[in-house]
Parts: sequence; C-alpha cells; structure tokens
Amino acid sequence: MIPNGNVATLSTPEAREPFRMNPAFWLAPLAASIPLIPFFSLPSSPLFLGRLGAGDAENPFLQPHWGPWLAAAAVIFDATIAAYVMTFFLYMLFRATREPVTTRRVLVLFSLTGVLTSQLVHWVQNFQQPGLSAFADSWLSPIFGCVCGLTAGACFALFANRRFSPTARALVYSLPFAVVVACGQFLLWSKK
Repeated sequence: MIPNGNVATLSTPEAREPFRMNPAFWLAPLAASIPLIPFFSLPSSPLFLGRLGAGDAENPFLQPHWGPWLAAAAVIFDATIAAYVMTFFLYMLFRATREPVTTRRVLVLFSLTGVLTSQLVHWVQNFQQPGLSAFADSWLSPIFGCVCGLTAGACFALFANRRFSPTARALVYSLPFAVVVACGQFLLWSKK
C-alpha cells in the first residue's frame, strides 16, 4: 500500500483497475469465515454447533470424530457464501467511487458489511433451534459479524495492491471455489 499521510491508499492507478483488485475481493470472503471456526466447531466452546443445534442424538455435529469437522465445514460453507453475496456490493461501491479508498475506509466498510450480513442471515434463516435463535438474537451476533468483516477487510487491504503471477492468480481464483465445494461435498456426504 502506498502511504498517503498516515493512511495507506488502495487507489493507485494500477490498484483501481478492477482486474487488479479482483484477487483481493476474491480472497476476502473466504477469510471472513476464519474467526467463526474455533467458536462454532470446537466441542469445548459454548457456541459449538452441536450444542446450539437441535441437540438430539442424530445431530451430525455431535458425532465423536466427525462432528467438529462437520461443524467447521458448515461454518466455512455458510459464512463464505454469505460473505461473497455481501462483498459483491462492496466491489460495486469501490468500482464506482472516484476518491481514494484508504485502508481505514476499507476496514470500516467491511466491518459494517459484516454486521449487516450477520443481521441479514438472522432474518433470512429464522433459526428454529433455540440455541441458534438465542445466539442470533444476542449482541454476540453483530460482534462476530464485525470481527468477520474486519478479517475480510484486512485480507482485502493486504492483497489489494499485490501483483500476482498468472499461476498465483489461477490459484487465488480457484481456492475459494474448491474450499466451498469441498465443504459442501463433505456436508452432503454426512447426510448419507
């Protein structure tokens, strides 16, 4: 990033080209799910999906060996897809703006988008399980959304001005798709 006073700018002529910013936008939503994984997939966590969910013996998240892995796959799958939907609006905003996009502005916008995403997921999902509904109604939901947004914004700021080789660019574009497909396949496999 290029210094502009005490704030780094992401709007050099090269960085403003949408093709150059795409890898940063492509990686940021995948990074947004990282803060959620330890809280929702570790059995020792009070927010473990096995506890927040239905709680019956058939709950796949309560399986002794595969349960935490399934919970992590579910978190990555859901959070990444939600983050991609919301990041699209940020991408359009950044493309339309004519003023420099500072790192501070990126972090604030991604944080607000994370909070908005957490509330949108709460509204769309309308959780029936008491534990998930209580979590979605609590103050923790927007806090987690903000932290996920900050993580995605930091990832974006880190990669926005980077130049990627053609091989690295192919890896950057295929990695999130491969991760989401692998998590989805793992979740489908667990239902059998």
